[in-house]
Amino acid sequence: MAPLIRAHDWSATPLGPLEGWSGPLKSILGVGLNARFPVCIYWGRDYHLLYNDAYSAIPGDKHPAALGRPAREAWSDIWDTLEPMFDGIMQTGIAVHTEDGLLPMQRFGYVEECYFNYNVSPIFGPDGRPVGLFNTVIETTAQVLENRRVRLLSDLRSSTRNAASPDETCQIAQTMLAMAGADLPFCLLYRLDGDGRSARLAMRCGLEADSPLAPATIATGDTEGPWALSIGMPARDCTLATALPLAPWPEAVTRARILPLLEPQGEAGTLGFLVCGISPRLQLDERYSAFLDDLAGSLANDLQRSARHAEEAQRLHLRTLERDRIWNLSQDLLCVADQQGRLLSINPAWTATLGWSEEELLGRTTHWLEHPDDIPGTDQTRQALAEGQRIWRFENRLRHRDGSYRWLSWSATPENDIQYGNGHDITEEKRTVEVLQRTEEALRNAQRMEAVGQLTGGIAHDFNNLLAGIRVGLDLIRRRLPDEARRDLERFIDAATDSAERGAALTHNLLSFARRQALDIQPVRLETLLAAHRQRLAERAGPAVELELQVEELPASVLCDAEQLRKALEHLVDNAREAMPDGGRLLIRASAPEAAPEEAEDAAAGHLLLEVRDTGRAMDERVLSHAFEPFFTTKPLGQGSGLGLSMVYGFVKQTGGQIRLQSSVGQGTCVSLLLPRGPVLSEHTQNPIEPSTAAPSRETVLVVEDADVVRMLTVEVLDELGYQVLEACDGQQALAILRSDTEIDLLLTDIGLPGMNGQELAAVARELRPGLRVLFATGYAEIVSIDGSELATQMDMIAKPFSIDELRDKVASLLEGRGKAR
Repeated sequence: MAPLIRAHDWSATPLGPLEGWSGPLKSILGVGLNARFPVCIYWGRDYHLLYNDAYSAIPGDKHPAALGRPAREAWSDIWDTLEPMFDGIMQTGIAVHTEDGLLPMQRFGYVEECYFNYNVSPIFGPDGRPVGLFNTVIETTAQVLENRRVRLLSDLRSSTRNAASPDETCQIAQTMLAMAGADLPFCLLYRLDGDGRSARLAMRCGLEADSPLAPATIATGDTEGPWALSIGMPARDCTLATALPLAPWPEAVTRARILPLLEPQGEAGTLGFLVCGISPRLQLDERYSAFLDDLAGSLANDLQRSARHAEEAQRLHLRTLERDRIWNLSQDLLCVADQQGRLLSINPAWTATLGWSEEELLGRTTHWLEHPDDIPGTDQTRQALAEGQRIWRFENRLRHRDGSYRWLSWSATPENDIQYGNGHDITEEKRTVEVLQRTEEALRNAQRMEAVGQLTGGIAHDFNNLLAGIRVGLDLIRRRLPDEARRDLERFIDAATDSAERGAALTHNLLSFARRQALDIQPVRLETLLAAHRQRLAERAGPAVELELQVEELPASVLCDAEQLRKALEHLVDNAREAMPDGGRLLIRASAPEAAPEEAEDAAAGHLLLEVRDTGRAMDERVLSHAFEPFFTTKPLGQGSGLGLSMVYGFVKQTGGQIRLQSSVGQGTCVSLLLPRGPVLSEHTQNPIEPSTAAPSRETVLVVEDADVVRMLTVEVLDELGYQVLEACDGQQALAILRSDTEIDLLLTDIGLPGMNGQELAAVARELRPGLRVLFATGYAEIVSIDGSELATQMDMIAKPFSIDELRDKVASLLEGRGKAR
């Protein structure tokens, strides 16, 4: 190109004589001429062309006339595409890159379908503004066309592979070839009749139904029609009598090629003929011809294969007519399938069992019905059958029309490339076994939890008695120490008291799991409780967690210990926060539950539902199975006691409710508390009773406690508080005192007494002394029934370990006739 550029008369162009060209132009031209890939330089406002040897093939017949011409003239056929792109680059200074871009160019006397990878970059002058364009380009037409054709043939083979008949093959091919107008403006397929005297139109795309070029039948050997078809003819090109304007190009189609559809694998027979319109924008070159040959061969193979499928299906139908009566009466799923597992014949039990019609099932495998978890095993079984193996008692699930699945047990045997199968519905058997397994597992879990609960409850009860002595003893030491000694020992007493309180909290959690904590059961409005503690729960959730409370209109209150329910909620909020270290959403919702299918309706009607749902990390099956066990934790050693969920579990169970735990990846975790319904309460709550400040008036208290240390310290405290105190170590000693003439104002009794327990003692005592006030002390939750407004002011409970102040307030409250705060 360098000699052509030097010889060109540039004085007639805005570029001027060669020797007067600017430094930037000469420099960039030198780069382009030395490049081994196509480069074109567009210079000046009219984009005059300068290009190298590698580029000279791209203009086609326009070379070398295109050299030095304005782009508008050189590329007049595609200027509507190039002009806005070139002007945009000159205005913005931003390069443009395009891959496989379509540029319909007229290079060899016709508009040609051309594709290019090109990059157009601005050439900047000394003042920093674009003065021209640097264009590198590689033509990809051959590659684009090849990829398009290979993809069409591959998709066609894949789509027609399972066609059950030649007609279905033609329908599929018609749909797919209708989308290939760039290579096949129109396409007709004629199938020979049995005697070979005529050909019937089996596929049409690109032409209207009434087109004279698409007659319904053509007599073979007839030369008068639009297409001369004859058995044994080779591929033949023809020119259309009338040019056809067809999509997708504006140019009319003037040529077509007729190709015979020959039986595959060397068989000499002719199946039919394929008539293909030739694209007006492509040369009918070797590659185009090879594509048409491949298309005809692929369609012939598909027609042959689907015809064999249809013939096999027909033969099998005739062979099984005598067995129809057995099939119609059998409740098992009976079937005949081909070697690939496509159903060729089925009995009515398929529709009765699965709900799908025979038409929906025939000609297909059961792959589309199989449960996703069963597909690998079913595929292996299908392959084993194809290899000639017999199958016995293979189980999988198939989808019913209503979306549910049916369990089936299969036996199948292959014979002469045909498979015979028998499927027995075992859905009810599976359901029965599953229910039995769930029941057995639930029983094992309940037994394990009960055993752990009894162990932890017993241990915690003993600890509470020990802690009661420590707690009261420390309070007495603090009270009786001189001021100077107290100042020296205060921090040690505080440390010991704090440890005792922490031990009490630990035993409280253990008793909660064991369902033996002391509960103050009373009606609680969930709406009021959640509203009162919303701020506290939000603070525990932390700033990264979005807390939402949803409270539906509830028909009643719940019967539970409000303080313990608050603690349970705090435990659940803590767990949710730890499951969402990067933040998330936490929903607490109170509602009236609907009965689940497996539950009794009255069970749901007797409870209200409180849900705590997070969007954090899910629990796996192992964690879910142990989540409610005490001391089970997934945290590192030293971080968490593992008692949170077990405390919630025990509290709900002790209350008479139910607890459910659900967790799944992507959904988070939901803890559902079903709490017993209580009476309907108004929105107003009773003001709490303030601790008594009245001085004791030397009333007499009978203390009944089998633990010597606890009894001694309790007597000591009451005496110091100004009461007259009598003591007994068991129920028999207490009854002796109660039957005497000694005046007694209050009975303070441990519930867990040897022999006659505290509740039984209180019942006898109130028969002997009607109106006697009773305060129960308990290390765990023996349930004390306190019914009626009169008894509510005469009986109460205090949980061990208790402080001197707690004991003082409880005793004073009862003696003043206020009883427990209801």
